[in-house]
Amino acid sequence: MTGGGGPGGVATGPGGGPPAGDDEEAARAYLDHVRRDIEEEVRRRAASDLPPAVERELDELFMRHAPHGNRGAGLRDMLRQVDAAVFIDPMVPIASRRPGGAAVKRGLRSLSLWYLRYVTYQVSAFATAVSRALHVLDLQMSDLRRQMEAAAPPPSVVVDTAHHRPDAWWVPGAVDAVAPTGGRVLHAACGGGWLVGALGAAGVDAYGVDPRPGAVLDHELDDLDLREEELGAHLDAVAPGSLSAVVLSGVVEGAAHAERLRLVEGTVRALGPGGVLVVHSLARATWDGDDAPLEADLVPARPYRPATWQHVLGDMGLEADWRQAPDGGDYVVTARRRAAPA
Repeated sequence: MTGGGGPGGVATGPGGGPPAGDDEEAARAYLDHVRRDIEEEVRRRAASDLPPAVERELDELFMRHAPHGNRGAGLRDMLRQVDAAVFIDPMVPIASRRPGGAAVKRGLRSLSLWYLRYVTYQVSAFATAVSRALHVLDLQMSDLRRQMEAAAPPPSVVVDTAHHRPDAWWVPGAVDAVAPTGGRVLHAACGGGWLVGALGAAGVDAYGVDPRPGAVLDHELDDLDLREEELGAHLDAVAPGSLSAVVLSGVVEGAAHAERLRLVEGTVRALGPGGVLVVHSLARATWDGDDAPLEADLVPARPYRPATWQHVLGDMGLEADWRQAPDGGDYVVTARRRAAPA
């Protein structure tokens, strides 16, 4: 063997390099020693870093509070991080604090660079293709979002003051239908609380919800329980079976089919045993007439026919009947939960 002893008694060549000559055993021992040095350096650096649990917690906090991690951030903001990570650099660092470590790492990198370049080129090409596809998707989604915002309909609540007032023909029947239930009664859309007041005068524990901004007058909040709130969200928050009756007026005619079904399903879920659902709706002739509310031209749907209500509510376990106004301009559906089998 040539040269003095290296670290740990391993023979080295001049300048601390591999041993000269054809001694394969000495060369193999030298490479094993270099690998151990590299592993020790990795362990030493890892020991000086933060614990893995702390690193995970910091990563979660960063993703939660960084701009691209916020829920309101767009896909384009998140793609910035993807674009930054698309390229994979095969030139691994070779710096080392061990004598001869940098030279060994440089040699290993040179020997494996052709392989690493081949692999990283394919991975980078795949990541670039995925990034481009995501950018195309982002452009399409942004364009679709602009189109939807431009075509977005106004709130589907359509209140016709000619048919929503205390002296309307259907109001006494609605009060008579819900008063015997003896529990909490909801009216939507309540407006200024005209029906809530009539129900309260009949001894009914009633409150109102209206999603229209400004529809609930502030000065009436002192006397009546009126809330400006989206009806679907309110029904989701109500405990199942906690209401004895619900009156829907002005909220079903203009709702789209899926929205209408979700609204009715939420209403039925909120009704307790023996609960009553009263639905007031404009007739189709009124909806299509010249005297229809202005919103009738803007909302996404049109009223059901009374027979359709009977079918829909029947599928949900309610027995329904209906009455039409003398002039045929509107109608009211009254539905009750079927009695549970003995």
